[in-house]
Amino acid sequence: MTSTRLRVSVLAAALVATPVFAQSAPVAPAAPATAPSQGSALSTFAAERGVALSFDPSLTRGRQAAPVAEGLDVDAGFGALLQGSGLRAVRREDGSYTLRRATATRQTQPLRVGGADGRVALPQALPYGQGMTMDADALEAQVKGNGDIATALRSNPAVQFSDSNNSSRNMGEIRPDDFSINGAPYYQNLFLLDGATINNDIDPAFNVSGTGNPNNAVDVPSAAQGIAVDVDLLESLTVYDANVPAAYGGFTGGVVDARSRKASDGLHGKVWMRMARSAWDQIIANDAQAENYADSATYAYQPQYDKYRVGARLEGRTSFGLGIIGTVTRSHSDIPLRAYSAGRNSAGDDVNQKTQTRENTSASVALDWQNDDGLTLGASFSYAPTDDRYYIMNGRDSWFDIKSGGPTASLRANWTHGAWTLRNTVNYSNVESSRRSDLDYMRNWSSSEEFNWSPTGISSEGSYGNVDQNDRRIGYRAVVDRDIFTVGRSEHSLQFGLGVQRRDGSYERLNDHSVYLSTGVTSSCKLSDGTIDTFSCSLSPLRAGGAGQYFKQRQLYHAGRFEVSGEEYEAWLQDDIHVGNWNIRPGLRLDRNNVWSQTNLSPRVAVSWDVLGDRRTVINAGVNRYYGRSFYSYLLRDGRERLRETLVRTKASTTWADATSTTNVATNRLRDVDSPYSDEWTLGVDQRVAELVFNLKYVNRATRKDILRRKVDGPDRTLYNLNTFEYTNEGRSDAEIWTLSVASQRPWEVLGTRNSFQLSADYTDVKRNYNSYEDSDDMFELVRLDGKLMYRYELPATQFLRPWSARLSTRTEIPALGLSWNNFFRYRAGFEGFSTGASQTIDGITAPNLTSRKYAGTWTWDANLEYRLALPRAQEAYARMEVQNVLNRSNLTTASGTAATTMYYEPGRSFWLELGYSF
Repeated sequence: MTSTRLRVSVLAAALVATPVFAQSAPVAPAAPATAPSQGSALSTFAAERGVALSFDPSLTRGRQAAPVAEGLDVDAGFGALLQGSGLRAVRREDGSYTLRRATATRQTQPLRVGGADGRVALPQALPYGQGMTMDADALEAQVKGNGDIATALRSNPAVQFSDSNNSSRNMGEIRPDDFSINGAPYYQNLFLLDGATINNDIDPAFNVSGTGNPNNAVDVPSAAQGIAVDVDLLESLTVYDANVPAAYGGFTGGVVDARSRKASDGLHGKVWMRMARSAWDQIIANDAQAENYADSATYAYQPQYDKYRVGARLEGRTSFGLGIIGTVTRSHSDIPLRAYSAGRNSAGDDVNQKTQTRENTSASVALDWQNDDGLTLGASFSYAPTDDRYYIMNGRDSWFDIKSGGPTASLRANWTHGAWTLRNTVNYSNVESSRRSDLDYMRNWSSSEEFNWSPTGISSEGSYGNVDQNDRRIGYRAVVDRDIFTVGRSEHSLQFGLGVQRRDGSYERLNDHSVYLSTGVTSSCKLSDGTIDTFSCSLSPLRAGGAGQYFKQRQLYHAGRFEVSGEEYEAWLQDDIHVGNWNIRPGLRLDRNNVWSQTNLSPRVAVSWDVLGDRRTVINAGVNRYYGRSFYSYLLRDGRERLRETLVRTKASTTWADATSTTNVATNRLRDVDSPYSDEWTLGVDQRVAELVFNLKYVNRATRKDILRRKVDGPDRTLYNLNTFEYTNEGRSDAEIWTLSVASQRPWEVLGTRNSFQLSADYTDVKRNYNSYEDSDDMFELVRLDGKLMYRYELPATQFLRPWSARLSTRTEIPALGLSWNNFFRYRAGFEGFSTGASQTIDGITAPNLTSRKYAGTWTWDANLEYRLALPRAQEAYARMEVQNVLNRSNLTTASGTAATTMYYEPGRSFWLELGYSF
């Protein structure tokens, strides 16, 4: 009892647990050493039958395998292996399986430690070649880095990353990376957390990692992943990249389905801390960039940083079967920078060093309960706010915070009666992209004796004001599954579902905000009404000469709010048919969105042929259509641009009330746009031989009606400003993707070690006439590439499109020593980009001059080493060290121009150290 109280006190500061935890029951005697464990037998059987199986190892730990299931089909085989165990295998909607208790009998088991009970801690392929899933062991085995989803998916051959998002320049950042699935835009992936959509659909293409300068008067950066999900909170992470089931919609890339951990029996917990420091790491740059790093006053170059992540988890189950698990994690990064550009110091009263910060806090609670009559209840609550703090260099009182993330909740009630299972889910999420500033104005003074803090000619103060952006969702979903039934010689697994979701998107400037620009010389600050202007006029002598100064222009951003609201409806029907050696899964999905007045019908067909009937050679194929999402920025842009009023005066004596006023005219117009869609066909083969699993897949996608923003062209140019843009459905792309993976079917045991590996490769050929819907370039502008005249939309896309890559993951466990060693090797082939030079006039046509540039291939080696120390009473302590880019290779990834300052390198050698304790 004393020990239990001590363990609870370790986590009491972070979590409060229910006091009614069940008493520990005796653990079942261990199986003889010569008999396979139940968990190992189940995993082996699932691998041989080509199905994905994930479960909490505590359910089977200490249990001996039942009689073999040789010659039985999947369901019958699982039934035989689980005979007398009080467990049953349950098929999920994606075709994978999990284990559930068949009775209310419960046993308290120790927290999972060490190996995965004979299973490989690697991604597992899903049926129909539809993607891969990673359980908690596979997620733990990865080099986690910042602990985000993108890092966990680096071994997936269908996933590609930007060459500039994660670079040696910005190693202090903690935000999740963007990624593309099968060549689609990164913002067209669907992200789910416990069934709740966590996409940020406000303006995901305007982000800090890409084109989104956080220091912007009107726009606030968003992110495709509206919530930074911490992989330490997850039980599983599944990526559907082809032949996606009809239950999923709203993407042209892929689906990332994250599931939170569920409580095990008994009282267990864990605390941990991770850290990374620039003092340990290597920042790679060429000589021409050295000064930019040494004297950096901007987040674009981060020469110093300290990153920390701490977490605590407590879980257990009450005497009446209620499972409770709560987790709190916090990530924090300090990024010290200079306050002024080019290494200069303030000559006035402002500080010369400032520290930007990044912070994410994630708190989650999950509940689950079931009875013996088929009723299962569950709830998940998560709150994950992110606060990124910036300042404007060369300015005073210029701090501002970019706030993102928010709450999500999921309530679930499932009922099984006979052959039918009804699953009900209510989801809620509220994702924000907001900004908070210290002052409600910005003034750009010419340097003077009073305004003397900037070493440049302008001493600015303030920033761009307070803006709220929100993407809210609340929805209900019902899914009905029918257990396998027979019609003639065919077996059917039927599923149908429907859902409704309320959507609200908003942009709000909370208060009037003024930006004062363009000073003129004056010797008086007296206004025409006889008052003295002390706010926008100063008689302090100018450094450049002059008695004083006044502001000639005032950009007034009025407070205002704009909203877009509506409902989304979904319905689908899917039948998984088994006939002989064939499985055919036809499906049909209907989506209706009254925000955009769009109705879309998506046919889905996947076919699987077990050539010899032994699941060793399986050929997969499919023909599918996916419809993507549209974003609030299309509708909200006009409103937020009209909030600006420009006031101009030519004399210091003119009051702002008498100044010439011009209300901004929106520079964007919106045609009726349709939903972008992608037509896909696939062909693949899964082969099991010699304890290896081979997966070869070809995916062909033709995406049409994608959204791009272009200048108004043709006859309309006489009616609109030359800088007026419009959103159209003129975007298109064609993609061919080959992926191959080879993995261990089960660990190889050699000299007391357990070893497994996964080798994957991809070849990707994508042709696309845009990079994102927010391309600022006129896609119909003429340019010259290596002397050849063409439209800009004919240029090759430059991000997320390496032509081919190869990735190798290995894992070695030494149970006797408590050691595990994981490696990740990645080679990315070189590619051809281009750099932009000055415009040239040839044959009367003036056009920018672009020059092709070849980039060499890059390869890196990441590794982590973990030591676990078993302590009395099922306690454990561990230490983990991760090293990224072990060999510190200098890998140039991209450059936007010929200057060294435009070049990006992959991160150099960097370290993470993690310490933890569990019980």
